[in-house]
Parts: sequence; C-alpha cells; structure tokens
Amino acid sequence: MSCKTLKRILIISMIMLSWACSLPVVRTEDIPDSHIPLNTGVKDASFLTNMEKEIIVELNAIRTNPKQYAQFLKSLRGSPQWSEGLEETILLVEKKEPMPAFRASKGLSLAARDLVYDRGPKGLTGHTGKDGKTMFERMNCCGQLEGRFGEYLGYGYLEGAALVAKMVIDEGGSNKENQKYIFEKDFFVVGVSCGPHKSYRTMCVVDFASSYKE
Repeated sequence: MSCKTLKRILIISMIMLSWACSLPVVRTEDIPDSHIPLNTGVKDASFLTNMEKEIIVELNAIRTNPKQYAQFLKSLRGSPQWSEGLEETILLVEKKEPMPAFRASKGLSLAARDLVYDRGPKGLTGHTGKDGKTMFERMNCCGQLEGRFGEYLGYGYLEGAALVAKMVIDEGGSNKENQKYIFEKDFFVVGVSCGPHKSYRTMCVVDFASSYKE
C-alpha cells in the first residue's frame, strides 16, 4: 500500500470517527521532533503533542510543495465528505509557488492552548475566552507578536492531516477564506494546540503570525 493511499484511508477514517464519538481514537505514526522547524528561541518541540506536530508537518507539506499536495487532494476525489470545493481547490493549489515552511512557536502554542482549556470543557466556540481577552491579547501573553496574525479553529478532528485538508478545501465556502493562513506570504510562524471539547469531542487552535518573539 502506498503512503498516499494510506494517508487517504486515515483521513477518511478520522472523519468517520469524528461523526461517531463512541469509537476509539486511531493513533497515527509518531512524528520525530526533527521534522518540526522551530522558531528562534525555541529549543525543542517537546511542548507539542503528536497530533499538533502532524498539523505543522501537513501545513508545511502544502506550503513548501503545493503541486505535490495537489496530487494528494486528487486522491480524495469520490469521497462525499470532501466533494464540495475540491476541484476548485485543486486548481488553486496547483498554481501556487512554494513558500517557506512555518516555524513552530512555543509561545503561540501556549496561547492556543489557553483557548482550548477555556472553550473545550464547556463546549464553547469562538476566539475570545471567558476572561474577555482578545486573540491579540492572548497571543501576547506568552511572547510578543510582530506584524500580521490570525487564528484558525477546528472542531471534531482526531487526525492532523484531516484538519489541514479541511483548512485547504474549506468545505461549505466558495471564497476559500481559510487559505489566507496557509498561503499568506506574511505568515512565517505557527502555534498549535489540540484538546478535548465537550460538544465536538476535540478542538484545535492554529495561530499564525508574521514574527513572534518567544
């Protein structure tokens, strides 16, 4: 079985699992820290779970080699859960030029984790926590933002590759709004956190920034 076929099976399986929360979590292969580019001032990737690492690896896969990722998207053809917007997305990704890989930020990941801890236990959604802090304020609690920033929230995903595929395809939206993060030329740093969510089983927060001082 090829890696592409296995990846396709895992993604489809994870989406099915997110619809049936009583099923056990399927764990993917461990990702070594050496596969994670680090932001300046970050010593290692020990602050990331395997799923969080997988999200960064997948983001960098499409970011650094969009044409190859487009081939993976083509392998999703025929899957009902990926049908909306898939063909348009493939054409868009095929036209993209390679961009620098995202660097993992510990500070941004901790800021993302704060939101997961705040929203998840009560089954809430949104970018603002119960303390009223805005996204900007929260991101600056663990470091210093510089330039542009943004935040993506994903719910119900048990596998990082499925979350990133959703970001790329942006099902249900014709404007591909979420691709402003992946292909944003001014974003170079990323922070990720995933955890339990009372209503959707899981919640992932992906924070992006132009630059971040740890």
